[in-house]
Amino acid sequence: MACAALVTITPPRPDLLLRTARICLKLRRPRRAYDAVARVNAIDVRRTADPDRAAEQMTKIAAALCTWRLRVEARDVLRNAIALAPHAAAPRCALVCLLDEDLRAAGGNVSLAQWAELQDLLQRSVVESPLLAAPRLALANCLRQQARYLEAQTAPDMVNAQALRARAENLLREAVAAEPRLPAPRLAVAEFLLESLRYVEAETVAAAAVRCCPASAELRLVLARIQFQLLQFEAAAKTIKALLAIAPENGWAWFEYGKILWNSFGRADDAFERAGDLSGNDCALLAGVAHRFLYDLDYEKAAKYYERLLTLHPNMRDNFVICRYYATCLQEIARTQEAVDIISAALKSCRLAAERAQGEGLELIKREEALLLSQAGRLDESFSALQSIRDVAASTPRYDRAEYLPRTPERLQRLAEIVDSRDVFVLLQGPSFATFAARLHEFAGFEFAIATLNSFPPVEQELRRINRHADILLFTQPGSIRVWHPELMKFLTRSPPNLVVATHYALSGLSEFGLSEREFVARHDKRLLLVHSDGPPLPSRPLHFENGPSVSWLIPLLLFARPRRIFLFGADGGSNPSFSKRPYFYYDDYDADAEPQEFLNRPGMVSFKGLPRKLDEYNRRQHVNAINGDRVIDFAFRSLEAHLGIEVPPIFNVCPHSTHRIFPRIGIDDALAKLADGRARAAPERRAKRASN
Repeated sequence: MACAALVTITPPRPDLLLRTARICLKLRRPRRAYDAVARVNAIDVRRTADPDRAAEQMTKIAAALCTWRLRVEARDVLRNAIALAPHAAAPRCALVCLLDEDLRAAGGNVSLAQWAELQDLLQRSVVESPLLAAPRLALANCLRQQARYLEAQTAPDMVNAQALRARAENLLREAVAAEPRLPAPRLAVAEFLLESLRYVEAETVAAAAVRCCPASAELRLVLARIQFQLLQFEAAAKTIKALLAIAPENGWAWFEYGKILWNSFGRADDAFERAGDLSGNDCALLAGVAHRFLYDLDYEKAAKYYERLLTLHPNMRDNFVICRYYATCLQEIARTQEAVDIISAALKSCRLAAERAQGEGLELIKREEALLLSQAGRLDESFSALQSIRDVAASTPRYDRAEYLPRTPERLQRLAEIVDSRDVFVLLQGPSFATFAARLHEFAGFEFAIATLNSFPPVEQELRRINRHADILLFTQPGSIRVWHPELMKFLTRSPPNLVVATHYALSGLSEFGLSEREFVARHDKRLLLVHSDGPPLPSRPLHFENGPSVSWLIPLLLFARPRRIFLFGADGGSNPSFSKRPYFYYDDYDADAEPQEFLNRPGMVSFKGLPRKLDEYNRRQHVNAINGDRVIDFAFRSLEAHLGIEVPPIFNVCPHSTHRIFPRIGIDDALAKLADGRARAAPERRAKRASN
């Protein structure tokens, strides 16, 4: 009552009203303080003796209102302060911070007016500080955030996103020109190009930046990341070692070094452990280290780092994804009751989050609920949770997403027409493919479509003996496009109908040939289908697949074509006892006295000649990939059935000793018998399937 009366009787002078507001704050009456400041806005600016000083006081009052969780009122106060003193930096910076926090909390899902207000404030800072890089960096960052949000929406929004990215890039380059000796603008340009998958340009920018600012650890780190993406592992290792020479306690440098060693088939455990030990309170680094050990099936170490993460950041116990990973580790190391408790708590957090979510966010949360239930062994409940996503999703799958190509349903129809309700042979490059190749003539009389992935020319070389070729290619890695670029271009110009399935990441490999993704798509539009990571599939993202080995993308994708059956060849998942000295069927044994094959001289190819230990590590990785791949495929199948009603056909792994366990393993003779047995029934079944398709 006293504060209300005080606000009422205070004369309409800015200095007196602001003093009243400060008194109300001291008396713990923040709303009355806001009422007092609101009256300042009604006063003629010409009656304010010192607008800049008044704006500074209002900024402090806004900060106090924020501590009382009156964020809406704080924003109003800051807007009034900016109107009072348009050139004052303090209220503008404070309002930018508030708007940015709101934007992040909403995941970018704010109104166009809110985006516009934030960008207008940042643009004013750019105009008022033309010789400084910082305002341009801030505005560019805001534009990039909006672009990321739009890129997750429909295809028409992609056009706006591209325009925002172009404007952001211009601002970043202007920032470099404004203060060329500063590392921050150069780092921002390199990171922008890295995020845009423009690796060749990014390497040029980052290398020049390191030469200009050799003391910057951040620049060396981003250069190593770019070199890693270009598969320049030796150069990346050299860059990281130079970084560690000036910053030996840099945890992220050790993490990147571990990735380089892992992908070079070296032992990476020590580097990852060093990264974890140096992570401090960095939850992103701790989670990254833990996940590397989880994928590598080293559950003991993974559990150690997840436990440290949850101890240092107790609020992460509300992160049901992290808790699911942690529970997986606990189950594998026989800490069963702890795993049960973690899953139970995570399910509560997940369901609580679902109550506040809607749209695609709700789909993602319910998918996590299904994964948690599956982790707990409650498979029926898990499938019911997946099916319930249909109740909150759009009536038709979202094929119009910006991540996919236009007319994606037509492309999927083309895939179905190529398969034509036939059996599909998935031809992988494992050592056991040699057994299939040796008896290839026995398969010549059967009808089947052929799908393969990445290193496809050696497979097609064998198929020529029976006058066949691949019908469907999947590329998930840019390195494969770099290695087999000439053969890929020829594949796309063949007269028989065929299809190339790829990711945006894989197509980034085209940049080394002076070709952008847009140009490539324009040239070969009718033969392309784009898929995306961050799966498993959902109604709102039906062609998003979980990261894993390439075969864990290819087989779920083939289900969209409704094949009669699927036969896998060359899916060893590690060492083959009959071909124990080679990683792929088309390699020579590591101790063979033979000239290296031509393709081994291509950039990105790995030689195992005279390196048995390297081959052992490669086989161990393939074993790990197979186990992770089975998990990914299994949940993808359940997701496709629950969301899209796609049934799983009979699938056979024609490799009796394969590490993959998700499909029945059979021998070559069994495969031939099944094909012969099915030939008589094939025609009527295919007619029925064509009708259903």
